[in-house]
Amino acid sequence: MIDLLGRRKEWEQRWDGLGLSQKFVAAGAAFTVAAMLLCGLITTTVMTDNIVQRRGAAIAIGTSYIISSAVPDLDQGALDDTARERLDALMADEVFATQFPYLDLWLPDGTIIYSNSPGATGRQMALPAPVSKAMAGDVVVEFSDIDSPDHLQRGFADDFVEVYFPIRDKETGEVAAVAELREITRPLEEALWTLTIATWATVAVVSIVVMLGLFGIVAEGSRTIERQQRTLSKRLKLTHARSAHLRQLKEDAVRASRSVTELTDLHLRTVGTDLHDGPAQTISFAMLKLEQVRRASKAVERSSAVAEVEDALSGALREIRAIAMDFVLPDIADLNLLQVIEHAVSQHMRRTGLTVSVDTRVEPVHVEPEVAICVFRFIQEGLNNAFHHGLPEGQTAVASLQGGVLKLSISNYYIPGERSTHANHQGLGLYGLRARVQSVGGSFTFVQENGQTRLEMWLRGVTAGGRDDY
Repeated sequence: MIDLLGRRKEWEQRWDGLGLSQKFVAAGAAFTVAAMLLCGLITTTVMTDNIVQRRGAAIAIGTSYIISSAVPDLDQGALDDTARERLDALMADEVFATQFPYLDLWLPDGTIIYSNSPGATGRQMALPAPVSKAMAGDVVVEFSDIDSPDHLQRGFADDFVEVYFPIRDKETGEVAAVAELREITRPLEEALWTLTIATWATVAVVSIVVMLGLFGIVAEGSRTIERQQRTLSKRLKLTHARSAHLRQLKEDAVRASRSVTELTDLHLRTVGTDLHDGPAQTISFAMLKLEQVRRASKAVERSSAVAEVEDALSGALREIRAIAMDFVLPDIADLNLLQVIEHAVSQHMRRTGLTVSVDTRVEPVHVEPEVAICVFRFIQEGLNNAFHHGLPEGQTAVASLQGGVLKLSISNYYIPGERSTHANHQGLGLYGLRARVQSVGGSFTFVQENGQTRLEMWLRGVTAGGRDDY
């Protein structure tokens, strides 16, 4: 039982794995063969019966006159010697006997008044059903029953076609006797076999043509469905990919929004720290010196204190300007990409007095404002980090634009394990740079190895006049 269930599941799985056209071929072939067998069987049976009946009727018409002429006085219930001689002569005819070897004449009371089979003449028995029908005036044609007692008693080994037809009285027209004529089946079997083959061949050809026509329609429909399934599958995968991309964009937007808040707080802390530790301390020192000026009694002491106050205020002013320069964006709206890069590098060199090696392979194209701002801030903050946390020499800025991909790189050298004298500088740092680059859809990396630090950013889809989505 378990084995049968397992095989059934296996067949169901195989069936489910077939395509629509394959299922149609399997099911259509089974139904077509079944319909072909049924149609062929019914057609052959009906046509065989019609041929046998028509053949029997033709035989009855052709032989009834001959037999009636040979036995003209059947109303007496017996045959005279002349009639028997005529019937014997008829059955002795080689042409006739070859096709019709046996003849029996039945009277209405069941008596066989003539038979050319030994021992049958003169016997009386109940009328067989075909004889009774023929007594009513019908022509009955059927194949002999080889298992019947009469067939076995006469020792017949062959099968015959038995034709029963009435012999009518010439004067009254009533049925006087029934002739049972046995025909050799070989000619009929050959004709029926030819008819059967032709019928089955016709049914098979028609079935195959219909099957091929339907298969062509189903195969085309199956290919259409498979194409649509593949298209839908691709669209579903694309939809899933876009959905995942949209989820990622949503997460990036949430992180960017959070980063804006954190960067704002960081800006405020940075400005506050720079103002408190720099200009505020210097101005406090200047205020203390002012008190010394008021108390000084000698002109020399007063002049010295005023000079110190002037130096302190000048230093505070320089620090305030440096802080403002870090956070105030210059006017770069009308600059192309190459000018933005050169302006950011030149501003850094003027402020620090250091030399920066510049390698630019960028065409002078105008880009979107947010891209120009991102490029300026990346170079500004990258060079500032290189100045505050690395060695003063060896700062390099590299820029290239190829195939719509903008690549920027800021590198400098440092001494591993040694803290820079400017390490207390408070800036946006790597976190701010990464957030700024990602806000315009770019990529950011920071590498520090073998005594060299390198900041890199990539921005795809940069074109003249704007940036395409990538």
